[in-house]
Amino acid sequence: MIDIVFHGTPIGKSRPRFGRTKIGGVVTYTPQKTRDYERALKSFAQVAMIGKTMLEGPVKVTITAYFSHKTKTGWHVSRPDLDNIIKAVLDALNEIVFDDDAAVCEIVASKKYDNEERIEVQVVNV
Repeated sequence: MIDIVFHGTPIGKSRPRFGRTKIGGVVTYTPQKTRDYERALKSFAQVAMIGKTMLEGPVKVTITAYFSHKTKTGWHVSRPDLDNIIKAVLDALNEIVFDDDAAVCEIVASKKYDNEERIEVQVVNV
C-alpha cells in the first residue's frame, strides 16, 4: 500500500494547448501550471516510495481532494472537475508508483470540503 498526501490546492489537468511554429506547423503543449503541479505531485510520490518497490499488476487508486471554504461542509461541487483531478494525479504517479496508469483497474475519487486543502492518494494492488 502506498499513501501520499499532497498539501495545497487540488488542481485538475488542463486541456492541451496548441500553438504555431515559425514554419507554419502546429505544436501541442501542456500548460506550465499543469506541468508544475504534476511535477510537485511526482516529488511527493517519490518520497512516499522511498524503500518501496513499484507496484506491479492491477492497482486500485483512491483519491480524495479537499478544498477549503469557511462556510461550507460536505461535497465540493465546483471546478476543478473530478476527472481532471484524477488525470493529473495518475499522470504524476506514472513510472513512480506503477509503470503505467494502464495498470489502474479501479478508482474511487471524491471532492470534499475541509479546513486544509490537500489531496490524499492511496494505491494498493488488487
